[in-house]
Amino acid sequence: MLVRTLAVLTLADLHAALDDGRVTRAGGEPLAARLRYAAKQIESDIRELPLGRARDLLAGAVTAIAAAAPGTDALVPAGDVRRFEPVVSSLVIVGSAVDPPSAIDAVARSPAFSPVLHQGERRIILTFQQIEVDVRIAAPDEYGAVLVAATGSSAHLAALRPRLGAGRLLAREEDVYTRAGLRYVAPELRQGTGEVEAAAAGMLPDLITRDQIRGDLHMHTDYSDGADPLDAMVEASRALGYEYIAITDHSERAAAPRTVSRADLARQRDHIAAARERQPGIAILHGIEADIMPDGSLDFPDRVLETLDIVLASLHDAARQDSKVLTRRCIQAIRHPLVTVITHPANRMVGKRTGYPLDFDAVYAAAAETGTVLEIDGAPSHLDLDGEHARAAIAAGVTVSIDSDCHRANLLERQMQLGVGTARRGWVEARHVLNARPLADVRKFIRRKRSGGT
Repeated sequence: MLVRTLAVLTLADLHAALDDGRVTRAGGEPLAARLRYAAKQIESDIRELPLGRARDLLAGAVTAIAAAAPGTDALVPAGDVRRFEPVVSSLVIVGSAVDPPSAIDAVARSPAFSPVLHQGERRIILTFQQIEVDVRIAAPDEYGAVLVAATGSSAHLAALRPRLGAGRLLAREEDVYTRAGLRYVAPELRQGTGEVEAAAAGMLPDLITRDQIRGDLHMHTDYSDGADPLDAMVEASRALGYEYIAITDHSERAAAPRTVSRADLARQRDHIAAARERQPGIAILHGIEADIMPDGSLDFPDRVLETLDIVLASLHDAARQDSKVLTRRCIQAIRHPLVTVITHPANRMVGKRTGYPLDFDAVYAAAAETGTVLEIDGAPSHLDLDGEHARAAIAAGVTVSIDSDCHRANLLERQMQLGVGTARRGWVEARHVLNARPLADVRKFIRRKRSGGT
C-alpha cells in the first residue's frame, strides 16, 4: 500500500505521507501511529552526511547521470542539500528529459550506480559510492513542480499546498509560486519558518548572493595550520576576483597543530608586504585569529594586536565553563576595541557538537552596540553562525561577515559558497554583510570600532 498507492520509497517520502495525511486517509490513524514510531526507528539507522560531503557526492552523481543519459537536462541537487541543511539525511537529484522512462533506463544500466534499489518510469533509487541517491526525471512541462516538491521541507510544502489548488503541473519553479499568488521563494528559505507568509505579504528578503562578496576576511596559511603558503592563498583569491582578503592565522595559544608566534608575525608582515608588491590587484590585510582565554583576555597583548590590520577572536576552548561564564568571555572579547570579528561564535562542530550554550540574545546585543561583527563561517565543520542564529543576529542589528575559514587554496570558493548558502538560510541581505562592502568601507568600519565608535 505504501509503495504502490502512496509512492513511499524513502524515509522522506514516509514523513511527507504522514505529514500531509495520506497515510491516515489510506490506512487509518492506528496505522499512521505505528508508522510514526517506525520512522523514528529507521531514522536511527540513517547515515547522515555533512553538507560539504553531500554536495561533493551529488556533484559526482550528476556528472555520472549526465554521462549515462545525455538527453537529460537541468540536473539539480534538491532536498536537504539545496536548502543548505548543515547535516543531510537524504540525497535527491531532479532532472528533465523529453522521454523520462528512457532516461531512467539509461541511468539504471550505468555501471556507476550499483545496486539499483527501485526503478519506476520517472524515479530511480540507486547507490552511488555506497550512498543511496533518489533520482527523479520529469518531463519538461512538469519539471518545475517536481523540483519544488523535491526541494521544500515538509513544513514549507504544507504551507504552500493550500495556495496551489488543482491544475496542471508546471515547467518552471517560478510558475509554481506565481500560481500560489506568491513571490518566488529561494530554495534556502523553504524551511517552513514563515517564508510563505512573508512571500504573500511581499516581505521576502533580497538575499545575499555569491557575486556580492568582495573579499574573504578569514583564511589560514602554512604559517599556522594551513596547507598552502601565503602566495598560493593570495593568488587563488585574486583569481576569484576578490577586492581584498585578510590573512588570519592562528595565534600562539590555539590548539592548532601549528600557530603563529609573535616573532612569526613580524616575518609574516614582511612576507605580506612583498606579496602586495607582486599582487597589486588585491588588497592583503594582515590579521590574526586570536584565542579568547578562559578569563576573557586575548592571547596576544594589545601592543601586538595594534600592529595588525584586523583582529578576529575565537572561543576555541570551553574550559569546562558554563553558559554564563562562556557568554561573559565572548562579550568581553566583543567589547575589546581591537576585535573586529568574532569567528564561528558557537564553535559548533556539524554533526558532532551543537556548540556552546551562549546567551545569544546578550551576544547579539553587545555586538550591535559595539559595532562588532559576528561571523558566518563557511567551513563545512562549522557553518556557524547557522541560519537560525544568523537570522536572529541581523534582526538584532548585528553586522555579519561571511568567510571561508579556509586552510587550502583550492577550497576557497567551495567554502565561501557554503557560507553564502548558510547566510541565505538566515535571511541575510548584502546590507548586513561587512565583506559585501568596498575595502574603504571595511577599513572605516575597523577604525570606528577601534576608536570607540567615534
